[in-house]
Amino acid sequence: MKFRKTLSAFAVVIAAAGAPLLAAPSAGAATTANWWDEQMHTDDGDPGGRVRFKADGDKVELCDIEADGWKVNLTIIVPGTHSPVDKMSVGGTGNCVTHTASNGHNLKENEDYIFRIYLSNANNSYAYPDESIWQA
Repeated sequence: MKFRKTLSAFAVVIAAAGAPLLAAPSAGAATTANWWDEQMHTDDGDPGGRVRFKADGDKVELCDIEADGWKVNLTIIVPGTHSPVDKMSVGGTGNCVTHTASNGHNLKENEDYIFRIYLSNANNSYAYPDESIWQA
């Protein structure tokens, strides 16, 4: 009986020691999640779109993240003049589109830009907008 209690106690110690290892995210997952400088979603209750931005290389990724029949749109605007410098749109759950400085979508370094994300469909061309000012 004493052997069985010792074995049970040993199993509890091993399980407790291994639990943090199972719960801890991998180094790769943490690096990927922290890679983007900025992130924003459309302003609906269960967001249908997401934009992420990395200033180094002016990488902008726009994704449709909800099976809702809406298309996700993004306009990047110069604050003072309100001139659009880039527009993107994508539809279909899981689809993304990416613009970077290397494929012709260069933003001026250390300048602020308004990133405006919104949804559209056949009945509504501008819905659930959100915007933020991010620096390139």
